[in-house]
Amino acid sequence: MKNTNVMWVGLSATRATNAEDNAPLHINTNTGRLVAEIETQCHHINFYKTNLVKFSPLDSKGKLRYPTLEECRLCYPKLQIELQSINPRVVLLLGNKTATFVLRQLGLQIPKLSYKYKEFEYEKRWYVPIHHPSYISVYKQKDKDRYIQAVKAIIERLVS
Repeated sequence: MKNTNVMWVGLSATRATNAEDNAPLHINTNTGRLVAEIETQCHHINFYKTNLVKFSPLDSKGKLRYPTLEECRLCYPKLQIELQSINPRVVLLLGNKTATFVLRQLGLQIPKLSYKYKEFEYEKRWYVPIHHPSYISVYKQKDKDRYIQAVKAIIERLVS
C-alpha cells in the first residue's frame, strides 16, 4: 500500500464469523467505528489498519482474552515486516497494552496517557501511544469529541 501516512495498530484480532468481519479494526466493533470517524475527518490522509497479534486469542471456554506476552513476541516480527512494507510516517498504538509492548521493543518508555498525546521518533517514523478507541467508546463516552480532536490534531501535525 503506497503512500500510507498513518498505521493504526490494535492489540489482536476480534472473534468473527467471517473473514470480512475479522479485518483489523472492523467498523462492526466499537474500536472500528471510532477509528472510522477519525479517518472521515482526516480525508486527505491514507490509513492502514493492523493488529500486533494476528489471531483471536481465546481462553479454554472459547472467549476472547488478552494475548500473552509470548504471543505478542511471536507476532511482533510480522508487525515489523508490515512496517517496512507499508512504511507509514505515523504509527498509532492503540491502548496501553499495545503501546507498552511496542515501545519496549524499541527501547522506549510509555508515558501516562492524557489527551495531549506525545510522539516518539524511532528510525524516521513517529510512534504515538493513544487511548484505545474501545475504552473511549465504552467508559469515556463524554470525552469522545475531545479524543477525536486530540488524535486528529496529532495526525495532522505529524503528517504535514
